[in-house]
Amino acid sequence: MTTLRLATPADDDVIRALLRDNAMPSWVEMTIEREPSFFAGANLVGRDWAVIAEEDGDVLGMYTAAMMPVHVDGRAERLGYLGGLRVSARHRRRIRHLRAGYESIVPLAPARVPFWFTVVGEENRAARRLLEAGIAGLPAYHAMGEYRTFAISTSRGRRRSSWRRATDADAAGVVAFHNARAAQYQFSPVLTEEIVRRLPFFVCPSGVAALWDQRAFKQIVARRYRTPKLIAAYNVFARLSRRVVLPREGGALDQTFIAFLALDDDDAFADLLSHCATPVASIGLHAAHPLIKRIERMKPMSYPARVYAVTFNGVPPLTARPAQPEAALL
Repeated sequence: MTTLRLATPADDDVIRALLRDNAMPSWVEMTIEREPSFFAGANLVGRDWAVIAEEDGDVLGMYTAAMMPVHVDGRAERLGYLGGLRVSARHRRRIRHLRAGYESIVPLAPARVPFWFTVVGEENRAARRLLEAGIAGLPAYHAMGEYRTFAISTSRGRRRSSWRRATDADAAGVVAFHNARAAQYQFSPVLTEEIVRRLPFFVCPSGVAALWDQRAFKQIVARRYRTPKLIAAYNVFARLSRRVVLPREGGALDQTFIAFLALDDDDAFADLLSHCATPVASIGLHAAHPLIKRIERMKPMSYPARVYAVTFNGVPPLTARPAQPEAALL
C-alpha cells in the first residue's frame, strides 16, 4: 500500500537525493537541487512543503507544493502551486502511484485554496500528454498559456546608472509600482513590503526588480550533456560572443534571478542586467511579453514551458489574461 506523508527535517537526505538523481530530459539533463539543506530555502515567500511517498518502507518519490500570494483576474488571491515531482526510476509509469499522490494533495495541504497552478516544461512531452489526457483519478489540467525562462549572459549588460539599490524607505513605493503592473497577469506574485526589505531590490524611474542570487540554497545543475565533447568548443564560442557559458557536468549554473520585475521602459533592462554579480541572469516571462524581443537580441538560452491551472473539481473561473508566475519561486 502506498502511503504519503509530510516530510520533516529528518527526511532531508532523502529529499536531496531524489532531487539530485532525477533530471529533466533535454539535450542537457538538468536537476534543480537544494544543497546543503532542502529546508534552508523553505517559506521564503508564502508557505511550502514536501510530501514523501513510501511503500513497504521503500521511498517511491516525492512532490513539493506551496501556497503563495498571487494575482487572479487582477485581485490578490492565495493559490496552491504544484512542483518538484520526483519518482524513483524503478517506480515510474505506475498510474496507481500517481493517483495516490494526487489524492494526498488536498488532505495534506495546510489550508484550502480555490485551485492550484503549475508549470511543465515543453520538452517534457510525456508528462504533458499524461496530464492533459483527462485520466480518471487525476485532477484536470487547464492550459493557461506558454511561458519562457531565459538565461542571459550578464556581459550583455550596459551600465547607465539609472538603477540604484532600494532602501527601506522605498518599500511602499516598490510594492505599489510592482503590484499595479503585475495585476494584469495571472499567477504573478503579490509583493509585500516584508519581501522588499528582505531581498536585494533595485529601483529606477521606470521600474523595480530584485536581483536574487539563490545559489546558497537552490542550484540548477547540469548532470549530463547529450554530446559532452561539444561543450568545451561551445564555451569558447560563448565567451567570444557574450553568450551563456555552460557549467561542467555536475556543476551548477552561476546565476541570479531577475525577480519581481516591473518595467515600463525596456531600454532600462540592459542597465539592470549590468548590476547582476553572477555571469548569468535568469528571468521568466509569458511567451508574448514585449520584453522578449529585446532579450532575444542578447542571444539567451531559452526554456519553453506551459502554465496550467489545476482543479480537483470543476473549471477555474479565469479571464483570458497572460499567465506569468515568478520563475524565482518555482
